[in-house]
Amino acid sequence: MMKYLLLIVLVGVVGWLWRKSRAPEPGVPPAVPPDNGAEDMVKCALCGVNQPVSDSILAGGHYYCCSAHRRAARPEDR
Repeated sequence: MMKYLLLIVLVGVVGWLWRKSRAPEPGVPPAVPPDNGAEDMVKCALCGVNQPVSDSILAGGHYYCCSAHRRAARPEDR
Protein backbone atom coordinates (compact mmCIF):
# COMPACT_ATOMS: atom_id res chain seq x y z
CA MET A 1 0.00 0.00 0.00
CA MET A 2 2.85 2.37 0.82
CA LYS A 3 4.40 2.02 -2.64
CA TYR A 4 1.09 3.10 -4.31
CA LEU A 5 0.88 6.17 -2.09
CA LEU A 6 4.49 7.03 -2.91
CA LEU A 7 3.79 6.55 -6.63
CA ILE A 8 0.75 8.89 -6.49
CA VAL A 9 2.78 11.57 -4.69
CA LEU A 10 5.61 11.22 -7.21
CA VAL A 11 3.23 11.57 -10.18
CA GLY A 12 1.66 14.63 -8.51
CA VAL A 13 5.04 16.33 -7.97
CA VAL A 14 6.16 15.63 -11.55
CA GLY A 15 2.86 17.00 -12.91
CA TRP A 16 3.13 20.13 -10.77
CA LEU A 17 6.73 20.75 -11.92
CA TRP A 18 5.74 20.23 -15.57
CA ARG A 19 2.85 22.73 -15.34
CA LYS A 20 5.04 25.25 -13.53
CA SER A 21 7.72 25.05 -16.23
CA ARG A 22 5.13 25.74 -18.96
CA ALA A 23 3.55 28.77 -17.20
CA PRO A 24 4.68 32.25 -18.34
CA GLU A 25 7.00 34.16 -16.06
CA PRO A 26 5.15 36.66 -13.81
CA GLY A 27 7.21 39.68 -14.97
CA VAL A 28 6.78 39.05 -18.71
CA PRO A 29 3.76 40.74 -20.32
CA PRO A 30 1.61 38.63 -22.67
CA ALA A 31 2.28 38.85 -26.38
CA VAL A 32 0.56 41.80 -28.07
CA PRO A 33 -1.61 40.78 -31.01
CA PRO A 34 -0.68 42.41 -34.34
CA ASP A 35 -2.50 45.55 -35.40
CA ASN A 36 -5.58 44.67 -37.44
CA GLY A 37 -5.07 47.60 -39.81
CA ALA A 38 -8.00 49.70 -38.62
CA GLU A 39 -8.10 53.21 -40.06
CA ASP A 40 -9.80 56.42 -39.04
CA MET A 41 -13.09 57.02 -40.79
CA VAL A 42 -14.14 60.42 -42.20
CA LYS A 43 -17.41 61.72 -43.58
CA CYS A 44 -17.82 63.17 -47.06
CA ALA A 45 -18.53 66.90 -46.75
CA LEU A 46 -21.16 66.72 -49.51
CA CYS A 47 -23.10 63.45 -49.14
CA GLY A 48 -22.10 62.32 -45.63
CA VAL A 49 -20.84 58.84 -46.59
CA ASN A 50 -18.29 57.43 -44.13
CA GLN A 51 -15.07 56.03 -45.57
CA PRO A 52 -11.43 55.39 -44.59
CA VAL A 53 -9.10 58.38 -44.72
CA SER A 54 -6.90 56.62 -47.29
CA ASP A 55 -9.85 56.36 -49.75
CA SER A 56 -11.00 59.96 -49.35
CA ILE A 57 -9.95 63.19 -51.07
CA LEU A 58 -8.86 66.10 -48.89
CA ALA A 59 -9.50 69.55 -50.34
CA GLY A 60 -9.85 72.83 -48.51
CA GLY A 61 -9.85 71.12 -45.11
CA HIS A 62 -12.82 68.88 -46.03
CA TYR A 63 -12.91 65.23 -46.99
CA TYR A 64 -14.81 64.02 -50.06
CA CYS A 65 -15.68 60.49 -51.22
CA CYS A 66 -14.91 61.17 -54.90
CA SER A 67 -13.60 63.90 -57.17
CA ALA A 68 -17.13 64.60 -58.50
CA HIS A 69 -18.30 65.55 -55.01
CA ARG A 70 -15.17 67.66 -54.48
CA ARG A 71 -15.91 69.55 -57.70
CA ALA A 72 -19.63 69.91 -56.84
CA ALA A 73 -18.87 71.33 -53.41
CA ARG A 74 -16.15 73.69 -54.63
CA PRO A 75 -17.00 74.93 -58.14
CA GLU A 76 -14.02 77.30 -58.17
CA ASP A 77 -11.61 74.28 -58.29
CA ARG A 78 -12.71 73.23 -61.82
